[in-house]
Order: sequence, then structure tokens, then C-alpha cells
Amino acid sequence: MRRAFFGILFAALALPAVLSCQSSSSSRFSLSPDFFTLVEPTDPAEGAGGGQVEPSAYGYRAFTKLALFGSGGTLGTGIGIATNIPHHLDLRLTGNYTDFDFKFYQGDFYVVLNAGMTNAEAAVDYYPWKALRISPGYLLYNTDRFRADLAAEPGATFTFNHVTYLSDNADPVTGIGRLVIDGKGFMVTTGWGHIVARDDKNFTFPFEIGAAFLKKPLVLLHMQGDACLAQGYACVPVSEFPGFEQNLAAQLVKWNHTAAPFHIYPLISAGVAYTFRFRK
Repeated sequence: MRRAFFGILFAALALPAVLSCQSSSSSRFSLSPDFFTLVEPTDPAEGAGGGQVEPSAYGYRAFTKLALFGSGGTLGTGIGIATNIPHHLDLRLTGNYTDFDFKFYQGDFYVVLNAGMTNAEAAVDYYPWKALRISPGYLLYNTDRFRADLAAEPGATFTFNHVTYLSDNADPVTGIGRLVIDGKGFMVTTGWGHIVARDDKNFTFPFEIGAAFLKKPLVLLHMQGDACLAQGYACVPVSEFPGFEQNLAAQLVKWNHTAAPFHIYPLISAGVAYTFRFRK
């Protein structure tokens, strides 16, 4: 029961992310008085010393472009908006939401695993070289949790704190488990691909990895139904079974100790962005 339950709760931490990369040119900005205007390429025919400027080197002033993007990763499925600001920087806001069930059998138990993730984040994207991105940010809102509903099959056995119990077939054992990974916190990621495109392309495919620093995760489990000794007799409600609550509490201490390192929550995300100019 220990390995099965803990494995079920942490299965959702490995949400798949599509690894895509998009290379685009870096942006150059100038803090001239016409801060919000577009720097046009220099025409060689106009004035001495004029030179050809490649289209990819055109510098866009702050807040002249917007990007709408969608992503998927360990914070859930998200949508967001980003804009360009000076000095190779972008600013973005993202909201994530996920709510889905996954049903399967694990050992002697039928399990319905639900991933419920609702969170919002803000980040600044800095591009030190080409499309390489370093992004400090903050998780502004977060109520992420995973829930597992367990129902014992006939003849099911399970172990808490090295003590084995048998589920009563007349009133089988059921359980509700939770892994809570909530709380606000600082986050930092690195990745490849502009979210706000720096050239004439509209679509980009950014990818990033990193971590969020949250409060310690919390593992909870509530059990009900009748349990028996492994020999199949002395069946009573689990709340009345001698030593059951103490063994469950001891098992939860071990699970929470194992889950504690996940206060450094892994971030993996990939998506697609569409950029357009909304002002000159």
C-alpha cells in the first residue's frame, strides 16, 4: 500500500512537455527620445556613411509588440501575454489551469487520480545571447493539488508502518489521499526561443526548464471501511481497529518526509507563441 499510494500521488509530477526550440535574433534597443517608435533601417542612399541593415537587426522600441502564447508543463496548461521592453527584456504574465482524471488499477486497489492545478505567474525574460533566455519570476497564485480516490478490490491487503491489514469484503476499505503543492514563491527558469519574436516571423516555439521555491508539500490520507487481521478475522471499522490510526499517522510522517524536497518544484514547459505589432 505504501509504494502504491505514494507512486500514484507523484505520477502527476511528470506531466509531459513537448521539447521544441526556435532560434531567433537578439533585439537591439536605443533609449532615444522617440522611445516608443520603430527604428527603421538605414538607406545607403541617404547620407554619407549609410549602411545596409539586415531585417533581423531592426530594433523595436518598448511596448510595440505583443505575443499571445499557450503552453503545457508541470504547472498545467497555460495561456499568457507578453510584450517587449528595453535592453533585451520581455515581460510576460501566464495563467495555468488543469483538471483531469486518470483511472487505473494499482495492486489490489482501483484508483481515480485527479490533477487539479490553478496558478498564475509573472516573469521577466532576459536574452543575453540570441534566443537563450533567463527568466526570474514569481508565482503569484497557486492552489495545486493531486487527489487519489482508492477502493479496495476483494481480498485486498495493504501495509502501514510495517503492519499488514486485510480489507473486509462486506465493507471494503476506501481512501482519499491528497498531495498538496500550493503557496506562492520565487521561480527561475532558463530556456530557448523568443516568446516575443525579434524578426518578421509571427510564430515561435519557446521551451524552458527551472524551479519554483514553495512551501513544503503536504501528504494527507483518510481511510474508512472495515479492516481485518491478515488471517481474515476480527473485522472492525478502521477507526476502531487497535493501532490502525497510529500506524497510519506514522506512515504519513514517512511520506511527508519523502515529499519534503518537492518544495523546490520542478518546472518544465513548452508551447507556441504568436507575435504581432500593435503600435509603431
